[in-house]
Amino acid sequence: MGFESNEMLFFAGRAAILVVALVAFAVAFGRWRRAGTRDMQRLFSVTEGLAEKLATLEDKLDARAQLSAAAAGNAPRGYDLALRLARNGAAVEEIAETSGVTRQEAELLARLHGPDTVRLRTGT
Repeated sequence: MGFESNEMLFFAGRAAILVVALVAFAVAFGRWRRAGTRDMQRLFSVTEGLAEKLATLEDKLDARAQLSAAAAGNAPRGYDLALRLARNGAAVEEIAETSGVTRQEAELLARLHGPDTVRLRTGT
């Protein structure tokens, strides 16, 4: 009977070790799964933050593009208006205020395209 009791003890010991190993595996698996879930939540929150920042940047770029287009569209018209005003003999201040060009640009346009310059070119 001594041999059978030793065999039973070994069997019980192996079963106990197997149960402890399975419980340890279950605990480790549960922790791994919770850590994965927590990491995914962090990743999603970071991704959402980046998406919001990207949307903000896109809005800013769109606004700047619209301003650039508007400024580019207004610039030739402003110079055309300033040129017409200079040819009609308008004062430098009036040219600058009305057309949106700088005072120096208005002075240059008045000198180059003013009525006195036209007379000098035509010889009258």
